[in-house]
Amino acid sequence: MKQSYHYLIVGGGIIGSSIAMALSEQGATKIGVVDCDLTGKWGSSERNAGGVRASWGTQVNIDLSKASIAFYESVSTEVGFQQKGYLWLYEASAWPQVLKRTDLQREAGLNVELLSPGMITQKFPFLDRLEDIHGATFSPQDGLINPNLLKEYYRSHTSGSKVDWIDHQVIESITVDAGVHSIQTREVQSESEVEAFLVSGALPDEQRLTRIKAKVLINAAGCWAPQLAEMYGKEIPSKPLRRQVVVMHCQALDLSDFGMMVDASGLYFHHEAGNILAGYAVSSEKPGYAFEYEGQDYFMKEIWPRLVKRSSGFERLKLIGGWAGLYAVSPDKSAIIGAVSGLDNVYEAHSFSGHGVMQSYAVGRGLAELILKGQYQSLDLGGLSGERFTQGDLIEETLDI
Repeated sequence: MKQSYHYLIVGGGIIGSSIAMALSEQGATKIGVVDCDLTGKWGSSERNAGGVRASWGTQVNIDLSKASIAFYESVSTEVGFQQKGYLWLYEASAWPQVLKRTDLQREAGLNVELLSPGMITQKFPFLDRLEDIHGATFSPQDGLINPNLLKEYYRSHTSGSKVDWIDHQVIESITVDAGVHSIQTREVQSESEVEAFLVSGALPDEQRLTRIKAKVLINAAGCWAPQLAEMYGKEIPSKPLRRQVVVMHCQALDLSDFGMMVDASGLYFHHEAGNILAGYAVSSEKPGYAFEYEGQDYFMKEIWPRLVKRSSGFERLKLIGGWAGLYAVSPDKSAIIGAVSGLDNVYEAHSFSGHGVMQSYAVGRGLAELILKGQYQSLDLGGLSGERFTQGDLIEETLDI
């Protein structure tokens, strides 16, 4: 079977869906989005903690999130966006860098408050164990979003006649002939086949093949972007890293009035449908396509001790469940966006290092401008080109979790 598109997006997660909407809105037609898991069961978009913030440590990350937040505010009901703020707690050793970042954030027009320990307890009375905390930042325009609703919003706001959503297909090979990209896909029919491909790259044995031709190819494959890039002769320096999340119930505390909270240890937590969601990045975690959730062991070792250190209200918690998902982490913890050097009409948007949901709207809009109009217009995203890793122009983002 053969199919043909002007624009083929590989990866139908929140980034690929945003790009599809933006291309459609800016007048493009014959758009295809291909994925082996369009429902997102394995995708980072679905396994995301839902934080949205413009409080970053680099200008381009601030700009991307700030522009996206302005859009989320306009559709807040449809995408479940709640601006209840981000609280970051810091020890004394980190405070000089906090002040520098706060200056940058305020110069960018962000409302960022500096809080003493007494002010923290006044705003967040349940945080009653702050002996090692020097201060905090609080950004009230930041908050939480429903990643699934946001992804579905992007998809539902593309014209049905302009975008085809192609499910249960994996890319087997890519060839280029006279500027037209020929992509061979193989069908994956069962959940086990999807899992085998995502975890190890295994392809199904049966020859269920489709040939897709596209004038423009867009790599939005998230953690699997490096494998796709290899097919068109490029190397991407990003790595997949597992991140685990737990959901707990706490009878003593109701956090529904608060947004995301980030401890000095790197633990993050927030209210989640009457419960509490929390996560922590284990520094010894090795790159790889690992989806195992360690349950009680992870909760007792990494989550509960950090929570109870911060609040007496967390002394009694009931673990309900959790999951593991993947971050596509670049060497400088910033996304890779733009045209692929040396190739005609190949573009990329991936390696968001945990920023994808919160920056997705501005990314889709910006990449669509570059593809259709030849240049960025809303924001200058040129510094996020993958060429920066060979040129030494890294965008070192330090405010990550």
